[in-house]
Amino acid sequence: IGTTLPEVMVSTTSALTGHGEIAYGNAIGSVICNTALIAALTVAIRPGVIDKKTLRTPVLFFFTAAVIYAGVAYFTGYFSRPVGVVLLLIFVVYMIVTVKQMKSNPEQAAEVEAAEENGNSIGKNIGLLVIGAVLIAVGANLLVDNGTLIAQALGVPESVIALTFVALGTSLPELVTAITSLAKGH
Repeated sequence: IGTTLPEVMVSTTSALTGHGEIAYGNAIGSVICNTALIAALTVAIRPGVIDKKTLRTPVLFFFTAAVIYAGVAYFTGYFSRPVGVVLLLIFVVYMIVTVKQMKSNPEQAAEVEAAEENGNSIGKNIGLLVIGAVLIAVGANLLVDNGTLIAQALGVPESVIALTFVALGTSLPELVTAITSLAKGH
């Protein structure tokens, strides 16, 4: 959720300010950046064995959401509120399933407890999260405003700018996280 916050903020800001093409383009472009760029880089730098059991749930939810999103886009050409609600419900169910799986896996629970014991209090983490969210909100406004201006200046649709430059910009937290994880051997 943390590394996806920029995408959420940019897409929400775009939708609220009447730039739906940026919202949709960013959502799809970010998925492409995350899988075809960031995941590819991490695998190219440090190939590894996949634990199919841990990927089963995320992959199932990923493809379910992707099929619904693509199906609606191609067959109706319009995203309605009910579609948004269905996709949000998929996210909520995914989060519930993931938390339940983590709680039923004592190894993962021990890792979380060990991280909490390393001096990061919940209050400090919440404070840093709030500060980060505020900075991301400011950055999202700048990204939407300037992405729109760039699209107008170049004479290209906003969706093209969102699918490329905006998506790459909002995917930078994932890239930094991946590089940091690689450097730490994870």
